[in-house]
Amino acid sequence: MGNAKVIEFPKSQSFRRRMQNRIQEQRSILVLSIASVVIMAVFLNQSLVNKHDENEFASTGNRGVASFQPTDRDFQWEHDLAQKLSTDTSSRALALAEKPSLRDELVFAFLEGKYGMKLSQGKVESLEFIDAQAGEQPLAIDNKKSFLNKFATVFGLQFSEVSLKSDKAGEQVYSLIDSSRTIVGEAHFQLDDSGRLLALKITH
Repeated sequence: MGNAKVIEFPKSQSFRRRMQNRIQEQRSILVLSIASVVIMAVFLNQSLVNKHDENEFASTGNRGVASFQPTDRDFQWEHDLAQKLSTDTSSRALALAEKPSLRDELVFAFLEGKYGMKLSQGKVESLEFIDAQAGEQPLAIDNKKSFLNKFATVFGLQFSEVSLKSDKAGEQVYSLIDSSRTIVGEAHFQLDDSGRLLALKITH
């Protein structure tokens, strides 16, 4: 036992080993730190991008919806206006409004405003097609008896029956007969080659 020796490692080698170990530890810590920073940066960047997209969508979405959604003030204004118009019986438009007459219906609705009329004592004496120069076509009256019966008062006549008197090229004549079987007038239809109305003359 007395001969036992304690072997001591060279101090320089031991110091170098410790330094190497410390450097290795510091290098590992540095790598881990850098990795942590990179991961955290990526995570934060992704979070910021997602939040920005959500805010942008919410912002533009709200603006788009707002542009189509009326406010309570708009609803109230429309309600007040509708109520005022429905109850204001003294308005000028309502005061001047009147139901179209049967003569208006004849000239502007049935004949589409294409015919001029000649009046005698407030009654229609004749009609004549006037829109040829505008490229318009005259109208075809398929049922002339029904036409004459419907607008009898416009022509100033009282009749209950319409009878075809003559039918030749370019003209048809109908007799207008009252309830006592008396002929009170005649309707002379002047027609084009296609049977469309060029003129109508009522005689008494």
